[in-house]
Amino acid sequence: MFVDPDHGDYRLMRGSPCIEAGTDTGLTEDFDGNPRPVGDYDMGAFEYPLLRSDLNLDGRVDDTDLQILSRDWKKISGP
Repeated sequence: MFVDPDHGDYRLMRGSPCIEAGTDTGLTEDFDGNPRPVGDYDMGAFEYPLLRSDLNLDGRVDDTDLQILSRDWKKISGP
C-alpha cells in the first residue's frame, strides 16, 4: 500500500500492513532524512509520519483538529 507507485512514490499509505512491522536495521533516518523509528520500525525505506493529533485524518494538524478536540473534550465514549 504505497502512496503513488506508478509515479515513484513508495511512501507508505495509512493502513499499510508495513507500518510498525519492521525491525531495527541500525538506521536512524529514512530516505527522506526523517528520524527512524517513529513508534515502532516500519518496513521499507520510509517511516510513516505518525500525526497523533490529526483527528480528522487529512494528513495535517490544524484548526479543524482543534475544533474536533474542543467539541469532544470530556465526552464519554462507549455504552
